[in-house]
Amino acid sequence: MRHSLWESFRFAGRGLRVALATQRTMRAHVVLATAVTLAAAWLDLPAAGAAAVVLAVAAVLAAELVNTAVECAVDLRVGRRDDVLAGRAKDLAAAAVLVTAAAAAVVGLLVLGPPLLVRLGTGVDALAVARAGTLAVVLALALLALLRPGGGPSGRGPGREPP
Repeated sequence: MRHSLWESFRFAGRGLRVALATQRTMRAHVVLATAVTLAAAWLDLPAAGAAAVVLAVAAVLAAELVNTAVECAVDLRVGRRDDVLAGRAKDLAAAAVLVTAAAAAVVGLLVLGPPLLVRLGTGVDALAVARAGTLAVVLALALLALLRPGGGPSGRGPGREPP
């Protein structure tokens, strides 16, 4: 069935409403996105910096929506059964959100960090602090990836391996 452009926008709006109503992490991402957007406006970022922040925020929100869609599709297919591949699909979709959010945090540190520290008058080398924060994010991701080397999907719920 072919839908009008207006109907397509309505379906997308419904998807956003469902995600906000049912996904705690989506609500958290929206709160953080609002804070970052307000900070970018307060700091009066140049156009390139503002564009980088907007793209990073949009990427995180889009990744969260895709993750939710994957979870719904997997649950629809496997129901309440435990399935290793279904759990892996969910874990991979969640990892995509994690990587996207980490990249957005790095963008935030590099783009918002220096002007924020200057605006607050801290007197510290703002770029050095942003670089150190970036390194911390990358190291945290590496550590998280190495915590359970070779392990299978984790967590509970439909599509997950039993503990």
